[in-house]
Amino acid sequence: MDQKKRSLLVLAIAITVCAAVFVSIGVPALTGRAPEVTLPNVNQEAVEEDKAFLPVEVTPDTVQNVIASLSRPESYHRELTVSLFWSGGDSTEAVEIWADEGYVRTTIATGGAVQYRLVGDGKLRLWYAGDQTWQETEAEDATADLAQRIPTYEDVLDVDPQTISDAGYEEKNGSNCIFVAVKRDGRVTDHYWISTDTGLLCAAETYESGRKVYEMGEDRFSAPLEEGMVFSLPDGTVLHESSAVAVPEE
Repeated sequence: MDQKKRSLLVLAIAITVCAAVFVSIGVPALTGRAPEVTLPNVNQEAVEEDKAFLPVEVTPDTVQNVIASLSRPESYHRELTVSLFWSGGDSTEAVEIWADEGYVRTTIATGGAVQYRLVGDGKLRLWYAGDQTWQETEAEDATADLAQRIPTYEDVLDVDPQTISDAGYEEKNGSNCIFVAVKRDGRVTDHYWISTDTGLLCAAETYESGRKVYEMGEDRFSAPLEEGMVFSLPDGTVLHESSAVAVPEE
């Protein structure tokens, strides 16, 4: 190849690289929109080449940002099983949750007792089956999750990134999930599975010195709530009623 042709080839490569950089950086800046970020299916092995998206790789370094990008439904019903294990024994709770437009009602059945928790309007109300009165305290952002006997979203998002030992896509209990393993200290490790479909924590486990001491699993999920589902206090006061209107995705 003579010098003139070699120079033209170098120039063509340079123009191609500059064009690629402009498309990936300049176009989003001009349009005001970033490229669409799509969470891949864990079973997906190939992607159509003509779809404009950036596949998200989940690693210990990126997993918190990926989880923060998920959105949870405003209206849903689900059933969980929560178990605690200790030396010589264990206990299991059946947990049922109804959520709609900021209101979360939780029923926890364990040891023959049924406890009700209702979060809404900045308050947490708690009572037991047969009660006509209830205890009432101020609610915080994490209260609705805590009322369900599950770790909060903030537990995953606020951990020191240096403590995240593993992350990736996994299937758990039939759901496609983002998996996160967090080492809290030398003895305790937390495992979280967050559904890519719902953005909800659908499973969690805690191990102490290699022995499982906590387990939570989602048994059933549906969304949105059926119309007319009532969020009421034990005296019959209705605080909220569902409309069965699903929140459209952006």
